[in-house]
Amino acid sequence: MNLHDKLKEILPGLLPRRAEDAVKGNELINRVRGALGKEHYSDGTLRTQFSLLALEEDTCLARVPGGQGYYLRRAGEPIPGLQQILHDAPSETPLHRAIATAVRLYDTTGLSVFAYPIAEESWNHPDLVTVQWPTGCWEDDGCYHMRPRNAEERATYSAVCVSLSQDDESLRRDFFRALSCGEWAEKSELLLVGRSPDATHDTVRLGTLYGVGVRCISVAPEELPHADELLRMDAGEVQELLAQLPQIILVTPACRAHPMVNAEKLPDVLPVLQWAQQCVQRGRVEAYERRVAVN
Repeated sequence: MNLHDKLKEILPGLLPRRAEDAVKGNELINRVRGALGKEHYSDGTLRTQFSLLALEEDTCLARVPGGQGYYLRRAGEPIPGLQQILHDAPSETPLHRAIATAVRLYDTTGLSVFAYPIAEESWNHPDLVTVQWPTGCWEDDGCYHMRPRNAEERATYSAVCVSLSQDDESLRRDFFRALSCGEWAEKSELLLVGRSPDATHDTVRLGTLYGVGVRCISVAPEELPHADELLRMDAGEVQELLAQLPQIILVTPACRAHPMVNAEKLPDVLPVLQWAQQCVQRGRVEAYERRVAVN
């Protein structure tokens, strides 16, 4: 049984039943470690799993709205949307705006976008996963229904990391994080926000060498609209905004026929893939996270 499924099994006995008694992440980590026994997972992995579970409709884990702490979800309690996930911090940061811009950059090109909750830097998952679905169309129920041209057509994935780094050493680190976090996917991409294309020669060289796409938006993140505003824009509004941003694709990502790492070994990535695979099996895109392009 993978970690995600183990947590679904043990959390009901560890969570308080009322939001006012919610336990913070550190306390819940200690409780989970006691229940898991000798199995060891890092704090970052457990926190990411909590965040993923809090987004799912069939799990017991609820997060205090606009605050900190976890408690037992009641039947029918609403699931937080992407706006709440990106705002799950004491105050909005430049990274929130940059990631919200990245979400809209990809979801207005016909891709579904899963955005991980913004927390500490992770080398176990990217900032975003984009999903290219099999051939299909939008129908009257407002959902994308898949009509594959052949039995071998399937969903494909791109792992996207966002970088605000201005110095070369930090940018190099961000590049290798993008490479590491995307080994399971068909494509890996690094999105640079606030960086001049003229100062990216080494990153372009590395991207070409390792097949990692490099895209640059040359606007300081502080000058971007607030994350909540970006996420609420309709497709036409956001496309008009994106057209005004100076951006360039410096390296086109290489497509891997065979990913380098089995996603089954990556607990932070596996839930996203399971969701996408279930959507393909059912022939329609269903909510998990949640931004599906409408153009």
